Parts: sequence; C-alpha cells; structure tokens
Amino acid sequence: MEEKVADERNRIGNITVLRDSFDHLDAVLDLNRRVFSEDRLINRLDHEPIIFLTAHCNGRLAGFKIGYALNRRVFYSAKSATDPAFRNRGIARMLMDAMIHDAILLGFREMQYDTFPALYPGMIVIGLKYGFRIKGLHWNPDYDDFQVRLARELNISSPVQEFQMNLENIR
Repeated sequence: MEEKVADERNRIGNITVLRDSFDHLDAVLDLNRRVFSEDRLINRLDHEPIIFLTAHCNGRLAGFKIGYALNRRVFYSAKSATDPAFRNRGIARMLMDAMIHDAILLGFREMQYDTFPALYPGMIVIGLKYGFRIKGLHWNPDYDDFQVRLARELNISSPVQEFQMNLENIR
C-alpha cells in the first residue's frame, strides 16, 4: 500500500512522493538498471524498518530512494536515483527531505550513506549541502573507486543549510 508523502508543483508538472510498499518495484528495478547498469537494487529487501520512497510526475516514475536501519540509532540511505529525463527539477531534494523526515519520526538520531566520487561526484556535494560530513573512506576494488561514508545527525533543529525540510507538505 502506498501513502502520499508530498506534492509539489514545478515547471514539469505535479511531482508526488509516495511511501511505497513495493507497489512500483518493477518500474524501480527498470530505472535502477538504466541508471546503475545493474539488476541489484540493494542486497536485501527484508530490513526492518525500511523506507522505500518513489517520486512520480504526471503518472510516470521519476525517482526512488530506499534506506533501512543499521542499528537503533543509525538510518542508512542505501540507494536512490532520478530518471535522467527528470533531473535538475528538485526530485532528489524531495526524496531526501522525505527520508530525513521519516527517519526522524522513526526515532533515528543519525543518517549515513555511501558514495563513489569518481562514479557519482554530485553525491558528495548534495550531502554537504544537507549537513552531512565525511565519516570514513576506503578503497573499494569492486567499483575501482574510493567508497566515502557520509553522516549527519538527525534532529528537527539541525541545520539543513541551503535546503529546508518542507514539513507541511509531508503527509
């Protein structure tokens, strides 16, 4: 079952972010293949709790974000993607805002994610704008790149710098 998280009007039409119960999994897997050239979404889908968000524009999947608990304190944003046709329109921001909001509501105190800067250089910039800081770094031979772990504290009053969580649009 899906639940609407946020709506926003912009120059491409209505964007709706949903808390998705894997209702759109086939479309997400297709987008994952197109963006990452791999079939694996994440290693397991049975994490508890798991947050699975999808963004839709005019009835079409525009992006997704999935994450889960590493432990009682730390929430891990495992993977996200925006369809290239919908990039630079605020979809990644809406998904990040919704995930941060939901992680806070679930009682998590920290959010973390990993990125590979040679493959996805913008992910470090986005994280720094959201108040994430580099927590760790190691060489990952599978990706032939450094794997960078970013983390930020989660609390309603923590600074989000350039972006502000739009809590009145999250349902």
